Amino acid sequence: MTKQAVRLTRISFIAAPVLLVVYGSIRLLVEGSKEPGAAWITGHLAFLSGVLLFGVVCDGLRRAAAAEAGPVRRRVVNVAWPVAWAGVAAATAQAAIDIYAGIRADDKAEMSEIFARVQDVPGVMPVVYTVVPVFLYIGVIALLAALKGPRAVPSLVAFVLGTVAIAANLDFLPLGGLLYLLAFAPLRHRVGA
Repeated sequence: MTKQAVRLTRISFIAAPVLLVVYGSIRLLVEGSKEPGAAWITGHLAFLSGVLLFGVVCDGLRRAAAAEAGPVRRRVVNVAWPVAWAGVAAATAQAAIDIYAGIRADDKAEMSEIFARVQDVPGVMPVVYTVVPVFLYIGVIALLAALKGPRAVPSLVAFVLGTVAIAANLDFLPLGGLLYLLAFAPLRHRVGA
């Protein structure tokens, strides 16, 4: 792994959750963030950037866990990593659709029509919205579970709590992002070690 790749991965362990906090905060606190316009687009660009950096985090977790793992854990890592990346791809598609709708629509009703047209395409709902995005969280949980060391369990617990908070209510996105930051920040130095 090059020095630049290590640096990007370590930064991603901080930036991915921070961008989720930014997106959640815009969604929660900025007027107009739930209709087409600058706030919607800004929030979703933060979300898209965060999701892409979660992919980099998954790569870092895979490397760290594989370096420490015996044969059984290595198999878990080898399954968890593509599962997580499937979730990254689905969430990326979702963010891109949201940004497109926010740019194209003149009002909330038109944005709803765009979403309805996209979601009516067979397979889009499970692949982009309801099933496959969950793979990101499942994959990251498995990758964290494959880690060894004193920070492994607290990081896993923080990530699971963040995921539960977000699943309970999207208004908890900032809290979930902060919990993800608690999970990932102490692990960033294990990348490239």
